[in-house]
Amino acid sequence: MTHIDHLKSICKLEGIQVVDVGAGDGVYSRDLYAAGAKVTAIEIDPDKVAKAKEDLPRHIDVRLGAAEDLPLDSGSQDLACLFFSLHHIPVEVQHTAFTEIRRVLGSSGRLHIVEPYPYGTMFYVVRLVEDETLVRTHSHETLNHLDGVDGFRLENKKEYVLTREYPTFEAFLEKIVWPDPDRSRAYEKVSSDMEDAFNRSVETLDGKIVLHQPCAAYHFIVSC
Repeated sequence: MTHIDHLKSICKLEGIQVVDVGAGDGVYSRDLYAAGAKVTAIEIDPDKVAKAKEDLPRHIDVRLGAAEDLPLDSGSQDLACLFFSLHHIPVEVQHTAFTEIRRVLGSSGRLHIVEPYPYGTMFYVVRLVEDETLVRTHSHETLNHLDGVDGFRLENKKEYVLTREYPTFEAFLEKIVWPDPDRSRAYEKVSSDMEDAFNRSVETLDGKIVLHQPCAAYHFIVSC
C-alpha cells in the first residue's frame, strides 16, 4: 500500500485544493497531482523548494513556507496533507501549526497526517545516522489526542507498512543519506555498522530487496 492509495480510499482527490505541508522535494505532491488534485507544495528548506520547482509539473504551486505560518488564504484549501513531516516540526510550534492548518481549511476541510513509527527495518537502519525515536513517539501521542482539539475530529485511523526497494546498500545511501548533510556527517562514524545493519535488515520480496517502515495515517475532518 502507498500513502496515496490509502488516501484515495477515504477521500476524493480529483479537482480539490490540496496543500502538501512539508513537501520536501515534492514526491507526494506529484502523486496528489497525478490523482487529480490541485496542489500547493509548502516546504521550509529553500534548496528543496528550488529543486521541486525544477522537477515538478508546472501546475503544482511550490512555495517557501512553514507549517506554523502558511502562505495561503484562509479557507482556501479542501485538504491538508503531512506525509512523514509532522515529526520534523518543532514540538514548541506544533500547536500553532495545527491552528494555522485549521485556518487555511474550508468549513468542510480535511487533514490527513501519516507518521512513521519508531520501529521497523527501515527505522533500525536509519537511526544510526538520525535517531527519531523521541520525535516520532511524540507525534503519535499528539495525533492520538488531537480528536476534538484545535477544531479537528478524527474520522479514520489506519496502520500499514510502507515498503521501499533498495537494490544495494549504495542505492540506499544515495537515496536516504547523501541528500542530508547531517546524515552524511553522521555516516562517517558509523559506516561499517550501518552497512551491517542494512545487510541484516533487508529482505527479498517479489524479487526486490526491500526495507519496511510501519506507519499510521490519521484522517481528520474540520469540527465546527
